Formats: sequence, structure tokens, C-alpha cells
Amino acid sequence: MWKYTQEDKTYDVALLSDEGQATFQLLATVQNRIDGFQSDLTIAQAAAVALHQKMQEYLEDLAIVEDNETEE
Repeated sequence: MWKYTQEDKTYDVALLSDEGQATFQLLATVQNRIDGFQSDLTIAQAAAVALHQKMQEYLEDLAIVEDNETEE
């Protein structure tokens, strides 16, 4: 049984109209995509942290430039 909760009330989706059931399916699909995007974002953030840490191995004093010498 699929359930939908709104304002402290729980609804059996199978008892809703066809349009209500279709809307619920779309909502479930969208929520799953959002969850996937959030997971992808967490993974990308962890990768960025790891790459920043790895970058420390390659930094050398001879590569230091003054702020006015950097490109934008």
C-alpha cells in the first residue's frame, strides 16, 4: 500500500482518483530524483575535499605568485 501524508493525515493512494494516483507517482519520481541529486552532491563534495588534500602534495614555493599576478 502506498501512502501519502499531509498535515498529520495519511491517505491510501490506491483509494484516490486516477489523476491523484498519477500525481502521486510523479511526486514520488521527483522525490527520488531529488534524493539522487543530494547523494551525487555529497559524493562530489567528498571528492572535492579529497582532491584539495591531494593537491597539497604538488604545491611548491616556486609556484607562489603575488595576488596582482593571478589571472581571473
